[in-house]
Amino acid sequence: MHTKPSPLGTRVTPQERESFLSTDASSASEATDLLIDPIVKDRLAASGYGATPTVILSEVDDVVVSDQILVSAIANLSTAYNLAVINYAMMMLDRTYPNSSPALRSTVDSCSLLGAIAGQLTFGYVGTVMGRRKGMIFTLLLSVLGAVASALLPWGTDSVYHVLAICRFVLGVGVGGVYPLSAASAVESSDDDLKKSKAVAAVFSFQGVGQLLAPLMAYIMLCMNAQRTIGWRVLLLVGAFPGLFVLRRAFDLEEDEPPPTQSPRSLNRQEEESCRSELWEKLHTSPSMQRRLFGACASWFLFDLTFYGNVIFTPTILQDTYGLDKHHFSDVALCSLVVAAVALPGNLLTVFIVGKLSFKTIQIMGFVAMVLLFLTLGFFYEQLLDYRGLLLGMYALTFFFSNFGPNVGTFCLPAEIFDEDVRVELNGVAAASGKLGAAVGAASFGIIEARYGVSHLLALSATVSLLGALVTYKFIPTKHYHT
Repeated sequence: MHTKPSPLGTRVTPQERESFLSTDASSASEATDLLIDPIVKDRLAASGYGATPTVILSEVDDVVVSDQILVSAIANLSTAYNLAVINYAMMMLDRTYPNSSPALRSTVDSCSLLGAIAGQLTFGYVGTVMGRRKGMIFTLLLSVLGAVASALLPWGTDSVYHVLAICRFVLGVGVGGVYPLSAASAVESSDDDLKKSKAVAAVFSFQGVGQLLAPLMAYIMLCMNAQRTIGWRVLLLVGAFPGLFVLRRAFDLEEDEPPPTQSPRSLNRQEEESCRSELWEKLHTSPSMQRRLFGACASWFLFDLTFYGNVIFTPTILQDTYGLDKHHFSDVALCSLVVAAVALPGNLLTVFIVGKLSFKTIQIMGFVAMVLLFLTLGFFYEQLLDYRGLLLGMYALTFFFSNFGPNVGTFCLPAEIFDEDVRVELNGVAAASGKLGAAVGAASFGIIEARYGVSHLLALSATVSLLGALVTYKFIPTKHYHT
């Protein structure tokens, strides 16, 4: 009987790995296909290899036993949870301090996002100069520090918002740095093009898990009747646990190997100091790189514009269809949980499909599906209110095709289309463009809906999605996978 595979994130011997693969498939690609078969799923589960995160990461073959991939995946889970959970914590906090200034609440809401933009830009440079390992350690430390400080330091009335805003900015810098570093680390985890792509998709899929955990934890706090002064602190403190879980593994990672065509920047101080000027000089003299950077930035901006705008707008749809109160905490947490649960399979499907389809194709398909869904919803919104199940199903599908489409594509494509020596920094620029789009969407969609109505907002989302598809088609190069 073959040896049971080691737990996720630990290293196994070639003999153990070969024994497992020879038992269930003749090759890694066959194992990938067989994972879809329920019978084989049962066999894998019986061997202890069928847990959901393991099945996701098993798609990247031998990368499944890489600590580098585990750290990147859990860091993405931490990022998604911490960016999402502040909404629920603020609702609890508002009930604790009902007379606080709306301006103070708005400041806290925006600080995580502003910190994320700063982190994406800063750690893109840090990852290029100091290496992915050191950059990831710093981001995890900032994330843990920001989450713990957010839960423990704020006290008082107005001062609680000031302190919380500072803590969330620190956390935002940490979680923002995860975007370029985790994508670059995943794509550099293998020399095989297909395995690289599956690794990046699998790493990003853990953001879907984090987005699901945030409303789930909020709903659990409500079900437990947690005290108002304690519940929001627990929600924020939980955000430190994923980072703590993988921090030791991050310290144990091997130092980055310098790109084969570059001298070791970590050993050459002069190169460190000139790194940024070299990057922008290279960008200035390369029209191809300019097109790729524009495509990555514009598509990410356009997607996050409509995605985060619709996340804010979702309670309105659920109020219109099922009468859920968008101002009631439990209803907001419940509806957000439903949307996150519907969206998550889109992430998982991408992990299985990539290789058969490129990320560019997946992103265009997702954008086009969103165009059709938003147009239909926009033109027939009043009529669809009489068919609540159909309306809610179509709206939920927009989030499914976001995840099986531009949500994963915008994260993964920059890691593929940029050269190794500029990958992290330009990935950070693209990610920051996305967060800028998120800020615009979150700030403007509520105003547009109040002034022009739901139908016009949905039609606008269709237009933005169409622009995203056109930008992707025109400016993103097509990737051909070679195994």
